[in-house]
Amino acid sequence: MESSGFLQQIKQQFGLKSDYALAKCLGITQPEANLIRRGRKVPNPELCIKMANLLGRNPVELLLVAQKDKAPVHARRHWTLALTAVDAMLNVPEHPRYLPLKIQAIGEELRQLGTQTLCYEGALAHAEAVRLMETAQRSVDAVMERWHLWRLGELLYPNYLLVNQGAVRRRVSIRRLLILTLAQVTAEASLADAIQVMRDQRGAGISVFFAFREELERTVTFQRLAEAYKTHGGTNEINAALFDEEMLIFSRSYGKVPLGIYGTSRPITRIDQLQITWKPEHLRDLNPIPLFDMTRYVFAFRGERSVKAQVTRWKEQC
Repeated sequence: MESSGFLQQIKQQFGLKSDYALAKCLGITQPEANLIRRGRKVPNPELCIKMANLLGRNPVELLLVAQKDKAPVHARRHWTLALTAVDAMLNVPEHPRYLPLKIQAIGEELRQLGTQTLCYEGALAHAEAVRLMETAQRSVDAVMERWHLWRLGELLYPNYLLVNQGAVRRRVSIRRLLILTLAQVTAEASLADAIQVMRDQRGAGISVFFAFREELERTVTFQRLAEAYKTHGGTNEINAALFDEEMLIFSRSYGKVPLGIYGTSRPITRIDQLQITWKPEHLRDLNPIPLFDMTRYVFAFRGERSVKAQVTRWKEQC
């Protein structure tokens, strides 16, 4: 709202029919009241306080509005931001319980922003990963060694697939590389689970790829990525995703949590710490995109038969 809008409120609230009556109420001249009402003049601080008292509003609000009204056009957005902050503070409940905790969390995030990173733990780690997917506009490129976590965490997996489908509908290009070990592809149940995960991913509209870790380890590209991942605080397994080539997330640790509300719960492994970063060196060193260009070792998922053919080839080489 502009200062002229507050004058109009005063006229309506007190039933004032003319600028003369308005001026008399405010203790100013009629020409001055007319200029302020038409947006041709900004009220001085004393008048702002008088207007605020008449309307039962906090004087700080009207003082800031007056500053915004007289500021150059290019600077008004800064005063608008200040007004938003004041509005939030003025509407805090008298005895808040939740807000102090939220403000504390916001303060922690603001402190982290200076380092160009945000860290989340526990359930928040999973929630932020899903929310970040909702913000993607162009592309997401991801490498997952802990791909089986999505299947173990059944409660999250459907939500994760839905948010991927939503991104695909927005024409976001999503590529995901699942890294399999020799032990995983040798075990029939584990291989079947990997194939099902890839089916689910492809069904969500994702371009799915797979590779064998022992094979990737022979390449300089993967060796450099693995070393950089450890240097920047990641775990031994590479789980990273680059959003629009400007924001990157990666897992820093894992923990056991019980799954099940009634009866005996079973422990499952979940991401315990997740880091979101837009730091240039992180984006450079942890960029998963080069792995997708390694067509000798990275294969597009085209169904169960294609996976088993590559598994057979890999086993024969071993």
